[in-house]
Amino acid sequence: MFSWYHLLIIIVPVLGVIWASWHCRRYIRSVTDFLVAGRCAGRYVLLSGGMMGGLSVVTFVGNAEVHYNTGYAMNYWNQILLPMSIVMGLFGWISYRFRETRAMSCGQFLEMRYSRGVRRLAAILRGTADALANCIGPAVAVRFLIYLLGIPHRFEIFGHVVPTFPFMLAACLTLAVFIILCGGRVSLLVTDAVQGLVAYPIFVIMCVFIFTEFSWTNEISAVMADRIPGESFMNPYDISELRDFNLFALVVTVFHRIFGGAWVGNGYGTVARSPHEQKMAGITGNFGNGFSALLPILFVLALLAVMNHKNFADQAHEIRQELSVRVSDELSTDSELVSAVGERLAALPVQHHEIGVDPPLSRRANLDTPYLDAVHETYLEKIPDADAANKFYQGYRTTYMQQMLPMVIRNFFPKWLTAMLVMLCILLVVSTDDTRIFDSTNTWIQDFILPFFKNPPSQRTHLLMFKLGVVLMGVIFWCGSYFLAQMDYINMFVSIACSIWIAGAGVVVTGGLYWRRGTSAGAYAALAAGGLIALVGLLIQRNWQTGVYPWLVANGLDAGVRHFLASVPHWLHVFPWIDWEVSDELWPVKFPINSTEIGFIADLVAYILYFSISLFTCKEPYNLERLLHRGVYAGADEKKNIHTKLTWKTLLNHFVSITPEYSRSDKIITWFVFFYTIFYKFLFAFVGAYVASKTFNWGERQWSSYFFIITIAVPFVLGIGTTIWFTIGSIMDIRRLFIDLEARKRDALDNGMVDGQVSLADKAAFQGK
Repeated sequence: MFSWYHLLIIIVPVLGVIWASWHCRRYIRSVTDFLVAGRCAGRYVLLSGGMMGGLSVVTFVGNAEVHYNTGYAMNYWNQILLPMSIVMGLFGWISYRFRETRAMSCGQFLEMRYSRGVRRLAAILRGTADALANCIGPAVAVRFLIYLLGIPHRFEIFGHVVPTFPFMLAACLTLAVFIILCGGRVSLLVTDAVQGLVAYPIFVIMCVFIFTEFSWTNEISAVMADRIPGESFMNPYDISELRDFNLFALVVTVFHRIFGGAWVGNGYGTVARSPHEQKMAGITGNFGNGFSALLPILFVLALLAVMNHKNFADQAHEIRQELSVRVSDELSTDSELVSAVGERLAALPVQHHEIGVDPPLSRRANLDTPYLDAVHETYLEKIPDADAANKFYQGYRTTYMQQMLPMVIRNFFPKWLTAMLVMLCILLVVSTDDTRIFDSTNTWIQDFILPFFKNPPSQRTHLLMFKLGVVLMGVIFWCGSYFLAQMDYINMFVSIACSIWIAGAGVVVTGGLYWRRGTSAGAYAALAAGGLIALVGLLIQRNWQTGVYPWLVANGLDAGVRHFLASVPHWLHVFPWIDWEVSDELWPVKFPINSTEIGFIADLVAYILYFSISLFTCKEPYNLERLLHRGVYAGADEKKNIHTKLTWKTLLNHFVSITPEYSRSDKIITWFVFFYTIFYKFLFAFVGAYVASKTFNWGERQWSSYFFIITIAVPFVLGIGTTIWFTIGSIMDIRRLFIDLEARKRDALDNGMVDGQVSLADKAAFQGK
């Protein structure tokens, strides 16, 4: 498929990342260096690292899976979150206070604020949620590469036919583990920042290609407007029939933003050189996603156009046929079954859908429906057990929807651009996997195992434990990715898996930082109840068809539970978007409560228990000044008073939380982000659009123009500026990072630190002081 120069595009950057991680091993002189990179990171390194650690192949696939079926009308409502996000960023909500605690992990903070028992319980819940939520990431990413490159699902070795997937999975995870072992958090920071520098121009090139390859008016907009009433892809006031990703999901997101302390201390939340740098990274990050946020959207728009517009009908027919056969071949070694699927699909005619002439498309009746039905019928014919055939079809449908994007890219992108995408995907897989493996290991080692030690281990022992934990976590990720079957939307599965942790942890961490009356008893109750409800909900969802539903029928509980679940949405008039469908068709095969709703139930129970039990058991208010090192507890290296007196002259600065720490450029950035978010994105793009749509009765045509300008054109123009800005800033921050690390290295050598010693900072971190 690729020539030698295409392979160079892929190999050279990957080798560069490997060399950079190997180079970082020289800077590890203490546990602090390995875990938090000596707290030397600047804002742009944090931004690049956070972007590469958060933007993954799963992001591309998950967005395509969701928005291919729901469109982008919900993007309008998501702008409600912007004022909240910018205010939280300006005031350093949660992140600033957490950085003031000097905790190197969330668990350490929980022990400082509550008790060691709370830390251990939190470690179990967080480690479980991490493993479940993150294990599907490598699996989805490797499958993406297999389908993108057209790699066979099996190959022969020593006369035995073995699957390709586990070997590619092992290669990706081995590379991620190697990067961590070289230099811990230092390696992650440097390699993610370098990968960000490589990724920025690739984002620009791909966005320009998609932007110029497809016609907005004649192809993309026409396809998005061709939907039945209630399922509009662009009109935010015509989405009443959307089920899983609707306005209720937005309500849940608001709650999670307010009580957003669950993932604090994760990723790069503890490595900034100061709380101010962490705060500025958050402020700038709210504005500067640029092309990294635009590219997933353009991928989906290209996918919609290719698979649904008559101009690409022949190519779409071939893609659907090839994709269905390849998925069936992956799921089954029965060549007869795979051949039957191919023959059935070959008999289907090309879907020449005339927009405006043929009936509009919907969730239940679209151009994929004939192909999905044909495959389902073939499975039912060839597989004797109907339940097994239905479960097999569920796996097929999930993989079909997830791997449609790489098949379209493979057929439409030129080879040189596909090579760039393969290289980018490999970098994204590594940057995502190494970050998540490191964070999961950090949770278990720092927050579960170390609290059992009566005395802090030596530096050598501590690092050895952590490195062995990294290797073990890599094996766990491989096993989870290989054996865990994911039958739901990626975003839904991740949501319910993460709820095991965030349902209780959000309020426990946020309350611990801002509320003096939070107690260990309240924390125990919130963590246990939230985690248990989410876990039970996940198990019911995954075992509904084969376990829970048959058990209900066998015990005569089917009718009562069905009637109850059908009645609840009618009681909840405040949430009209909840619809627990219990039709004869869906009731036996799918649990009616989706992942977002289960998570929200767990949230509410945890919030109620935390506040009520804490109020009942609190004997005296907690000393937050000591926890945050403020006032008389401030250290010599901290500013004891960073606030200015409130006067008419300083009123505006107080309004956006500008303190004496801010330089002139910091103030310019802060005010620019504030005006862009509040005045443009919220008042103009949200409130102004609402007024205009109601005044002039906007239809699909007007919403199409709105979507193009607000979601595509303006971010495209601003993305050029932010790409240049962040590239220069990242280069300068990487240079300063190495200077600071060299200084720490010299100080360690001057102080005579050798292997086996524990620095004072490490001892204080271990003891939670």
